[in-house]
Amino acid sequence: MIFQAHRGVSSEYPENTMPAFAAAVRLGYKVIELDVDATKDLKFVLLHDSTINRTARHNNGELLSETVKISDITYREALEYDFGAWFSKEFSGTRIAFFEDVLEFARQSAVMLKIDNKHQRFNDEQRTAFFEIIRTYQDVACLTCSRVEEIKRAAKEFQQMHFHYDGPVTVEILESLSNVLPKERLTVWLPHKNPNTSWVKTEFATKELAILVKKYARLGIWLLTTSDQLDEAIRLDAEIIETNGQVKPDTNERR
Repeated sequence: MIFQAHRGVSSEYPENTMPAFAAAVRLGYKVIELDVDATKDLKFVLLHDSTINRTARHNNGELLSETVKISDITYREALEYDFGAWFSKEFSGTRIAFFEDVLEFARQSAVMLKIDNKHQRFNDEQRTAFFEIIRTYQDVACLTCSRVEEIKRAAKEFQQMHFHYDGPVTVEILESLSNVLPKERLTVWLPHKNPNTSWVKTEFATKELAILVKKYARLGIWLLTTSDQLDEAIRLDAEIIETNGQVKPDTNERR
C-alpha cells in the first residue's frame, strides 16, 4: 500500500510548505498531495484557499486585517507574509512555496506529487502557463481531476502522466475514463466516511464500489487519520491511501 501525505505531513507541519514536504519524505511517504494556485503576475505557488488569510500572518505574527486573494498580489508580495506562524511559532519565517521549487524537490527526493483539482479553475492563460511548467515533470507530477472532460483534455497534453480522478463514480464514468486512460495510468479515489470527509457529496467507499473501481483503475481511499480507518482501507484492498500524517507508513509496516 502506498501512503500519500495530505498537503504534506499537515498534522504536524504547516500545510503546503517545504517543511511539511520534507517531513513526508523523511517519514517514508511516496506521494505528496498539494494545491497549486497562481499569483497576479502568473507565478505558481502552493495554497489551498483562494485567500491567504487562513494560513498567512504578518511577519510580527499578527492576523491580516483585510481579505487578501492570492490572485490579487504578486509573488514578491506573497513572499512578504509568514506561512508558518499560524500553525506554530516553531515555523515562523516559513515562506509560501514556489511550485517549481517543489517540482525540483520531488525529483531530487524521488517522491511523486499529486496536484489537487484546484487547477480546473484556472483561466486559459493560467492553464497554458501551468501546463508548460509541468510538461517536463511528468515523471513526478500527477494531475487530479473531478470531471471526465478535464481528464480527457489534460490526457491529450500529457501522454505519459498518471492521472487521479476524485469525482462521482458510476459504471458509465469508469468506462468513459477507461476509454481515455489505461488502468496503469489511472487512480480513482473514494472518500472514507469519517469526520474529515463529512462535507463530501460523492458516494463513500464500500466493498462493492471498491471492487468496481479496481476493474478500471488503481483504488485510492482518503482521508484517513486513525489506525482503525487504515484497517478498513486494507479490507477494501486499497492500493494507495491519503492521510494528513496521523497515520504514517510505518503503521502499515508493523502489521
